Amino acid sequence: MDSGVAACANRVRRPAGSENTVAERRRTGYFSDRCCVKLEMARTKTVRFLLSFATTCSFPPAMSLPMTDPVALQLEFAGQTDVGRSRSRNEDSFDFNREAGLALVCDGMGGHAGGDIASRTAVESIVDFVYEYQPTADDDDDDPDETDDTVNEQLNVAPVARPVPVPGVGRSIATIRAAVIRANRRLIVLNQQRGFPEGRGMGTTVVGLWLAPDTDRVVIFHAGDSRLYRLRNGEMRQLTRDHSLYQAWLDNGAHGQPPHRNIIVRALGTSTDVEPEVSLQQVAAGDLFLLCSDGLSSMVADDEIAPHLCQATDLKAVAKDLVDLANARGGHDNVTVVLARAVPKQQG
Repeated sequence: MDSGVAACANRVRRPAGSENTVAERRRTGYFSDRCCVKLEMARTKTVRFLLSFATTCSFPPAMSLPMTDPVALQLEFAGQTDVGRSRSRNEDSFDFNREAGLALVCDGMGGHAGGDIASRTAVESIVDFVYEYQPTADDDDDDPDETDDTVNEQLNVAPVARPVPVPGVGRSIATIRAAVIRANRRLIVLNQQRGFPEGRGMGTTVVGLWLAPDTDRVVIFHAGDSRLYRLRNGEMRQLTRDHSLYQAWLDNGAHGQPPHRNIIVRALGTSTDVEPEVSLQQVAAGDLFLLCSDGLSSMVADDEIAPHLCQATDLKAVAKDLVDLANARGGHDNVTVVLARAVPKQQG
């Protein structure tokens, strides 16, 4: 390891306390009536209700980063998933869309109850909703004073006297919340149709990011223990906090016997009132985001992941290397990696 990579590896910042995209499955006809319920687009009335519901949800007190002149950016993506070394079925799903600037990873739960169906259903439902109902800066009429970190309690930045509005962000946050709420309701209905009571049957985690249209902000959303990291200027930082019993134990002082790490306390399909945790981050050219299921984060330490991101010139190769590394460490679970890098937007 050269000195530059070693320095990068030492700058991991932790929080306190086979291509397998849905698009490819659509193209090859993978989504059959036998294995997955066909997902039709929501009707206008449903969409309006969901957006209205999402925009009325209260957010934590606002904090703000200084506003800079927006830079025309786009995201380039690569992804890889693998069944691992211990499982017979891959219950992870992922997708990314360069045109929409959207990427997400879902880690299904339920085994024979349909964890793979849950993750695919959630991915396609969210992608379809966001792609069909993309807002623009001119369409940001629900909260004209939405600011950086309105929904982010993880950034250690001082509040400013007068938060700076970020055009286009309010509607983007509402759209993401509505998309995830819609996906959760689809899974609840599927579980009911299969005879499962609330809290039983299939479910899925979700982690994703969306480059808010016409802005230099990314909306980050998650439920469960699938994670999102960002590499910036050689420093890797986890931008999500696990919704798990183990993380709650850490947050409350780590007293007594630790619970199992894989017991999650928030996931789609498990309750009618599940909502995503949503945050807002400014994005700069060169930022590299890693989205992954716990098949990576539970097998490979953060300071081992960081050097791979520091050397990331070929995103597809790095995604494969990380999946291979998780498998080399035992591959006890399905493992999925999606990489998204911010680059200057190509004109024309």
